[in-house]
Amino acid sequence: MGADIFAVVLRRAPVQSRRVDTADAAREFDTLTVMRKLEAAGVGRKQAEAHTDALRESRAGLATKVDLDTGLARLEARIYRALWIQGGVIIGSLTAIAGLSVALVRLFG
Repeated sequence: MGADIFAVVLRRAPVQSRRVDTADAAREFDTLTVMRKLEAAGVGRKQAEAHTDALRESRAGLATKVDLDTGLARLEARIYRALWIQGGVIIGSLTAIAGLSVALVRLFG
């Protein structure tokens, strides 16, 4: 995963999960089985359909593990990029201070 993040930092490319094809499968569930279980428990067909539809609709906006993994990878890439930038600023600042110190020593020393 680290290599993927490093590539993203360098290219600024969107992170692609290796398991994108399972995202839809994780959101879906077997509506026929749910309806059969509800009907077996004594719920009428129309009510079973309504319950199953409501359950499917309520799950539509939920994040899957793939969604969370992708979001985490993007966040890690942003953090690593920020750390590289901060490191560059620190190194540049230290170089400037060292250069100024050498110049002052030559001027007054």
